[in-house]
Amino acid sequence: MEDLCHVWFSTKMRKIALVDEIGAEIRRLLREVATRTSIKLLEMETVADHVHLLMRLEPEQALSSAMHRLKGATSRYIFLKFPELKVDMGHNSFWQKGYGFRRLDPSEVPRVRRYMRSQEARALRHT
Repeated sequence: MEDLCHVWFSTKMRKIALVDEIGAEIRRLLREVATRTSIKLLEMETVADHVHLLMRLEPEQALSSAMHRLKGATSRYIFLKFPELKVDMGHNSFWQKGYGFRRLDPSEVPRVRRYMRSQEARALRHT
């Protein structure tokens, strides 16, 4: 049986970095890495300092392995493309350690999609 997960994670020290060209590149990289590693991204939202993913994993796929691939590859590639980011981030890692997640029942997917799509408005409300 497939596993549906809502996953969220932040930039290192919640640095506002997922905007403009860098935000677009991170979204492209997440899609590319997911495709290359057979991770099914059903939905993705990025907002200034964090990412939300709605993923479907096959029974043989571990969430920890999927996240290691997604976060590791995107961090490596983004620093290669934007080397000045290492200085701006003040660290060798683009992402904070760890991630939050919640396993979902299929009936919860529409509600989680709505929540994810509301992230940009939520972020603006808190600035």
